Parts: sequence; C-alpha cells; structure tokens
Amino acid sequence: MSAQTPFRPYFLVGGTYGITLSSISFYPQITQSNLFGYTGGISGCFVSEPHFGLQVEVNYSQRGWKEQTGQNFYQRQLNYVEMPIMTHFFTNGKVGWFLNLGPKIGYLLSEKPITNLTTLTNPEYTSAISSRFDYGICAGSGFELHTRLLNFILEGRYSYGLSDIFPDRTKDYFGSSSNQVISVTFGIMFHL
Repeated sequence: MSAQTPFRPYFLVGGTYGITLSSISFYPQITQSNLFGYTGGISGCFVSEPHFGLQVEVNYSQRGWKEQTGQNFYQRQLNYVEMPIMTHFFTNGKVGWFLNLGPKIGYLLSEKPITNLTTLTNPEYTSAISSRFDYGICAGSGFELHTRLLNFILEGRYSYGLSDIFPDRTKDYFGSSSNQVISVTFGIMFHL
C-alpha cells in the first residue's frame, strides 16, 4: 500500500477587486435602486486542514443608496474600510468550489451626496450619518482555479449590516437604516 502525503498547513496572501451593488434597509421603507460602486483590498488565508481555513481581509468598499423619480434623483455614496473575518471551506482539485462565512466590521471614511434636486426635504437627504462604525455578517461563494503557485478566485458575496447609519431611537424618524451589499470580485492569492 502506498502512503498518502501528509497534509501541511499553508498561507495564502493576495488581493481582490470588483464591483458592489448596495442599498440601505430603511424602515419606514423608501423606494430605491441599487447603487453601483467598487471594492478592493488585500486578504490572507491560513489553511489549517485539507478543506478548511481562516480568511481575513482589509477592503475599501463603496456603498450607499440611490433614489430616482422621473428625471429627479438623489444618491449618497458611503466609502468604508472594512475587515471581514471568515471561515473558508473549499474543495480540492484543479477547479474547486468554496464558501466564506463570518462577521465583518467597518468604518465610514467619507460620504458623497449627488443630486439634481434643488430642495432637499426628505429625512434621508437631510439627516447626518450618526454612526461611522459598521458591523454585520457576510457570506460568499465561488470558484478557485488552483495552480502550483497561485489561486485565481471568482466570488459573489452578500453582506448584511447589523448597525444603523442614522439614529434609531424611539423619537427618531428611522427605525432601521442598515447597509446591504452584493459584491462580485476577482482575486489572486499567492502560496507562501
């Protein structure tokens, strides 16, 4: 009988770049469409078992929301730095499937409203962001192309915010206002 090669833990380090489609989960609800943006960052993954690892990322992410009625529109782009910490489950082979799942934290770096409205009266237009800190959960899945030195990654991910950007006390207008983000990214990871 031939002996199997024992598994040896290893590190992967690389980067990702992609697009985001985001909205805000407002209550009371507001009719809106997804805001297009970009995301990118660096990531590291420690693979400790044959099908399991821990992945940590630091990303720049554009989020926000967009409202449009006829020719009139309002959008607010929110620029975050975020750090997801996720479990990484994967299959082996030349092309493998993976699942990432875990919490994330973020911090609002800047915001940029764009509108053609002359008068801003709605509460979401005039309210200032009350919390720059963001936290939530994220889940992503995709495919990896494995080579001897590199992994090429294509991932779709959904991030669900658990914090609110506007005040949510009983006397405030909004009961909730959390980030919701769908992203599609391409990445390259180097074996160390």
